[in-house]
Amino acid sequence: MTGSSPEVRAYRWVICALSFLILFVSQGLNFGGMAVFDVQLMEALSVTAGSDLNVAQIKARDLIMLLTAAVFGIGSGWLADKVGVKPLLLVGLAMLAAANLLLARMTALPELYLISLGLGIVLALCGLMINVYLISSWFDRQRGLAIGIVLAGTSVGNAFFPRMNTWLIETSGWRQAFEWLAWVPLILLPIAFFLIKNGPMSAGKREGAAAAIKLTGYSLGAALKSRNFWCLATIAMCTFYAILGMQANIFIYMSKADYAPQVAATGVSILFLGGFFGKLLAGYIAETFGRKLILLIGLGLMLSGGIFLLLAIELTSAVSLWTGLVFFGFGWGGIYTLIQLLAADLFGMIALGKILAAINILDAAGGAAGPFVTGLLFDVTGTYFVPFAVITGALCIATVAASLLDMQRAAIVAQSPQPV
Repeated sequence: MTGSSPEVRAYRWVICALSFLILFVSQGLNFGGMAVFDVQLMEALSVTAGSDLNVAQIKARDLIMLLTAAVFGIGSGWLADKVGVKPLLLVGLAMLAAANLLLARMTALPELYLISLGLGIVLALCGLMINVYLISSWFDRQRGLAIGIVLAGTSVGNAFFPRMNTWLIETSGWRQAFEWLAWVPLILLPIAFFLIKNGPMSAGKREGAAAAIKLTGYSLGAALKSRNFWCLATIAMCTFYAILGMQANIFIYMSKADYAPQVAATGVSILFLGGFFGKLLAGYIAETFGRKLILLIGLGLMLSGGIFLLLAIELTSAVSLWTGLVFFGFGWGGIYTLIQLLAADLFGMIALGKILAAINILDAAGGAAGPFVTGLLFDVTGTYFVPFAVITGALCIATVAASLLDMQRAAIVAQSPQPV
């Protein structure tokens, strides 16, 4: 298949649907779906520890997972450029199934940490970066819409799994719930095996005439010397800190505020449903109104959501809470899409895997710190006001970085490829 053939134009939407499903599962199980197990894990693992575990000890799981994802993301980005993404996706799905079976059988906190290390490798193999690479290699036109659709899979998964997992926990217990969840990636595995193909614009193995397509863009070294790279990486780091710190702690915050478990799970779901609509809309309208404007609007919405959540704590206001969750999630959805879209637009395809891996180091560091630092600040202060204020401050930094993006330079990048 060639890059502009009718076969590619049709099949790329099959790839888009598959990538949506992979992120639905890998992100939904690892983030929103995992958060609703925290109360049960603290209770069960406290028994074997001989003392009560605090929030930070449980949230260290996310720190380990995301730091591992950052480290292994370097290797997965290199492999994507060399061999394509299909083998990475298949191994990642198999590991995700195995990790859920191990979670069902763990008895001590160190075991949770070891499994989290494995889940970090899962994120490096079949998470955000690899799927963005896959979609970017299939879409030259309508890339914004396609990335928005695919990234919406993370929001749908993170909205769906908290409620389903809460129901599974209530009906069969947390250990049995993990065993049932192991089947989800196993079912997806053969579908991915038969249908996933490397894209015609992939730097990895390409088939037939597709291999003749000349790729352009920045080398990793050239990208690292550009202001746009560091602005984009700062935006990613600060916003990942904010969203992962919020999503990992909002269930605990609402539980401690005396909301019922299903209502607290709904809070997590609303956060990600807002993200779902934000991702779809941002990917579509960014093609018309420009990337930077939509990025700044998304940051403004997310920042407003953070302020509403601070008001919810200070005023004990349910209206502020739900408004804040919607704004926060909707704004994040737009940002999430545009970060990935801008990476491909600014730096091209020739070394996109390596460049995404470099950005991934910083955004994963921010994402790793978010859940842990937010939980730690709560343990120290006894309130979520301070940790949510830190999240709001991180969003202010991201807004400044976004305002410094040089989109005129981005147009030059597209026209003047750099040698690898």
